[in-house]
Amino acid sequence: MPRSMHWVSNLLFPAKSAREQREQIIGIFDSLRKQIPLLYGVALINLIGLHVATHGSELRWFSPITVLSILLIWRMLYWIALQKPSEDFTRIRRELVKMVVFTAILCAGFSVWSQSLITVYPEETMTILLYSVLAALGAAYGLSSFPRAALIPLLLLGLPVAVRLSWLGRASDRGIAVSLILVLLLFIWQLHVHNTALLGLVRGQLAITRERNRAVKAELEAIKRAEEDVLSGLANRGKLVREIEENLVRGPATGGGSVLAICDLDGFKSANDAFGHAAGDEILREYARRLSKAFSDNALVARLGGDEFSIFWKDGLPRLKLERAASQICELANQPIDWDGKELLVGASCGVTEAGPFTWSNQEFFRQADAALYKAKASSRGRWYLYDQPQFQADQRRAKIEKSILSGEALHEIDIHFQPIFDLEKGIPVFAEALARWNSTELGVVLPDEFIRISEKLGVIDQLNEHLLEKALASAEEWPESLSLSFNLSALQLSRPLATERLYKLVLGSTLPPQRVQFEVTETAILSDLDHAEQELAKLSELGFTIALDDFGSGYASVAYLRQLPFDTIKLDGTLIDNVFDSERSRQILLGLVDLCHAAGARCVAEHIETYEQLSLAQAMGCDYGQGFFLGKPTSSDRMLKMLNSIPGSTPAWLRYSGSKTIF
Repeated sequence: MPRSMHWVSNLLFPAKSAREQREQIIGIFDSLRKQIPLLYGVALINLIGLHVATHGSELRWFSPITVLSILLIWRMLYWIALQKPSEDFTRIRRELVKMVVFTAILCAGFSVWSQSLITVYPEETMTILLYSVLAALGAAYGLSSFPRAALIPLLLLGLPVAVRLSWLGRASDRGIAVSLILVLLLFIWQLHVHNTALLGLVRGQLAITRERNRAVKAELEAIKRAEEDVLSGLANRGKLVREIEENLVRGPATGGGSVLAICDLDGFKSANDAFGHAAGDEILREYARRLSKAFSDNALVARLGGDEFSIFWKDGLPRLKLERAASQICELANQPIDWDGKELLVGASCGVTEAGPFTWSNQEFFRQADAALYKAKASSRGRWYLYDQPQFQADQRRAKIEKSILSGEALHEIDIHFQPIFDLEKGIPVFAEALARWNSTELGVVLPDEFIRISEKLGVIDQLNEHLLEKALASAEEWPESLSLSFNLSALQLSRPLATERLYKLVLGSTLPPQRVQFEVTETAILSDLDHAEQELAKLSELGFTIALDDFGSGYASVAYLRQLPFDTIKLDGTLIDNVFDSERSRQILLGLVDLCHAAGARCVAEHIETYEQLSLAQAMGCDYGQGFFLGKPTSSDRMLKMLNSIPGSTPAWLRYSGSKTIF
């Protein structure tokens, strides 16, 4: 803005800020668009009236009065017809300044003309005064929405004429002049008050606008916070859920529905623990940037929390593009991430699902993607898996198993079978391992791996195992004293507070003494909390129970347990005896493990004995006990007792058999 224009603007539109001045000018212009024609109309009427009063009806076409009248008519029509609402602030300000300048020239000219007429026509002084004051007041009223401009006709036209009248000699004229001056001054004061009120109104409106804008900004920020993940800048889980609720498309079984991919970072926890949270945050931010760059053009990329991310294609993807996108999600994590001079390496696993006939809810849509991610991580790191019909059927089966377990129906259907463990030297059974068997009326055969794993996840493995132990103890009460019960403990069950006390209480409720009960634990149960496992196993041993380590040789750190934990029996993993005749190295390893068990002061059990040759080898290597289909298949307690009673006790039973025939 030129300096002169800046000075004029500050004079005409006093304000504390450019924003306030802008609002003031826009408000004045909107009000004056209808009032300014009145200004020119009043000036025209009084101009013509004054001319007629002093010159009669004489009016020449090219006289100054005629030219000025035409100019006033033009300005009046200009404001009526051509001045429209506008957002062009520069043009509005320019029009107002032009109007002020024209008003000042008009009023100054009118004032000089009135003064000259008083000199020429002293007898018409009161008439001249009347028209001049009316013109000044009318013009001021027409400009009342612009108080500073409204002062111009009063100061340049009204007051000078009134002051001139006060100089005249007659007392009556001076009285009228003083009254007019007071009225004009009062009008000027009212304009000042109006100007102050106008400024206050503008400032109040600005304050309201600022407060409204602040509230809107705060609301927008709140919405942004509610929908945006702070760390990564991606959408958060809430935003993703709302997007799915509003835009999910379910396609036919052949595809075409919305696609959801859920991925998490492999190795993130290790990097976070090794280098700290700052490194972990940089990993998350960088992976978020890569996902956003790759997919945000046609999908919603979100961070679900932790190291878990999601990509949602509401319009779906053709199968080839879906597979390519899933592979890319995993590949984006494989690129090293630079942080503090180091290269951080992670990977990503991804589960993908496509909304179809079996996606009956948004929750199911999420669950399917999660299930696919779980499947991908179970198979191998850095892989992706697409949720499919077989997986859906497996999930449905799992859901029914969960329902049956939680309702208690499974407890009535699960039965206990027993498989004998023989003393290989004496040829007699010394233990019978309790094995849970579930033949569901709805699901058919449910394997122990299925319902035990599900029970652990549901947190009801304690109730299930304790129920099975009670049933096993009840059956074992009918056994001869030479036969003891062997029962498997869950990893979660062993880790519970007061686990030993609960088990001991259950055994005391039967007629079986602790010395006739053996508890089998796996390496998994010990690894969950070694110190706690050591304490619980020591308590069980002190109470008289026999402790057995199951599946020895299948893990990675089992040897260390032999020095630290009180095992009475060690059951060699069944895979150790498989194909033992085809490999000298396998035989030497098996022999070494048998010697290791004996060195630890424990008896050794060879599992999975399925042939006479395997039995003979186990006996030759010094195994104390044997268990397997060749010696006895799992069966009910009554059938097991019946067959055990049919075996002569004088000679080891299997010496009378050869080949692969089962003893019973």
